[in-house]
Amino acid sequence: MHTFLSRVFHWSFWAPSRRPGFRAGLGLLLVAMVGLPTAPAAGQAFPGAPDEPGLNLRLYPLDTWSPRVGVGVGAGLVVHHLGRRHAQALVTAAPARHEQVATAAWASAHPEQVRQYVLVSARGLHTNRDWFYGLGPGTSSDARQSVERSAAQFRIRVGQQFLDRHLLVQPHVGLSAHRVDRVPSPTAPDLDARSQEHLRQLASSQLGPLSPAHTGLRIGIDVEYDTRPSGPRPTRGMLLRGGWARYESTASVQFDRLDLSAHGVVPLGGAHRLVGHLSLAHTAARGKAPVPYYLRPMFGGTRVPGWARHRFVDSDRLIGSALYRFPLAQPLNVVRLDGHLGLHAASVYDDVFSNAALDLTFDEAPDVGGASVPLRPAASVGLRVGLSFREVPSLDLALGVSPEGVTGVRVALHQDLRALRPAHHRLRRP
Repeated sequence: MHTFLSRVFHWSFWAPSRRPGFRAGLGLLLVAMVGLPTAPAAGQAFPGAPDEPGLNLRLYPLDTWSPRVGVGVGAGLVVHHLGRRHAQALVTAAPARHEQVATAAWASAHPEQVRQYVLVSARGLHTNRDWFYGLGPGTSSDARQSVERSAAQFRIRVGQQFLDRHLLVQPHVGLSAHRVDRVPSPTAPDLDARSQEHLRQLASSQLGPLSPAHTGLRIGIDVEYDTRPSGPRPTRGMLLRGGWARYESTASVQFDRLDLSAHGVVPLGGAHRLVGHLSLAHTAARGKAPVPYYLRPMFGGTRVPGWARHRFVDSDRLIGSALYRFPLAQPLNVVRLDGHLGLHAASVYDDVFSNAALDLTFDEAPDVGGASVPLRPAASVGLRVGLSFREVPSLDLALGVSPEGVTGVRVALHQDLRALRPAHHRLRRP
């Protein structure tokens, strides 16, 4: 019987060292790490950090229960000024009935306070409640299969700020490993022909679900341009993000991943504001082996309230959202309560550039066999809870409605993109 720790530490990571592009990327990261200033100036520490090295315990109450992971507990240990002044390290664990998560992270300084920083993170997860509905936007909810899977990831990010901290350039490199123990069946009822063929390809190749381990190297760069004023709740401005990554593995899986997004805030008077979000994810296969479904873009209830978790997955993804945010109360000027109403439209595609259409379909089981794939709509109402004096964490509760009905309440901890603590209980990339 495998335990969670044995699954994580059983893998041996591999990197394609013969490829000069990867060696060059690793070299650039190492040069950037060496070039960091050795002593950040005062005022660049994490919020609440003491002046001297020390430890403190953190509890994560939202990791005690959820419908997907069951009963559990979440706790972490923070180490202040580890290795250099203003650096911070964090080790967390969140074991639950159906999912077990462990993370470790180190930051050279607060990413929001310095022009240059290094983030190192590691994460391991095992779940017996990962879902697979099939590939594409027309999959049936009755085709859902439960998958038992483990994953481990190690990543180094180097950030450099420009233009008075409006522009961020962040190269990154990471190792990841995946292991699937209870695999989806190609002959499952209600699974379409394309999804059946994908599972057969995985079974016949030397990768993924039917192999003991699937390990790979991911290297890329993220660029972020932010015109919003600093502060925990920006009331205006735009955040533009773009990222590219190359993935190569021991199982001949090779692909490029492109992520583009725009997030804008328009003030409507007082604390009322309109928030818009648009994102595109594109996967381009480069190798002979198919890209496993769990490495492709997906969307579900964590991104679009109203849909089930991990509901749709394919090579590409498009998401658009518009939210009206408004204040509700601020008891004792400590806790801030905000409400939001949202409209969402999203879909996944085999090729977004040739299949995407800007119309909507409200059918629960639409016909998407042609070249034009419509967007799937959803609506949401929610409540956001946060501390008035801290940017993170904040609690987001959302009740979503889609053509498949009300899928329940989404509970999420919102963290900054460059925050130290990795998110718990999330196996796939958002």
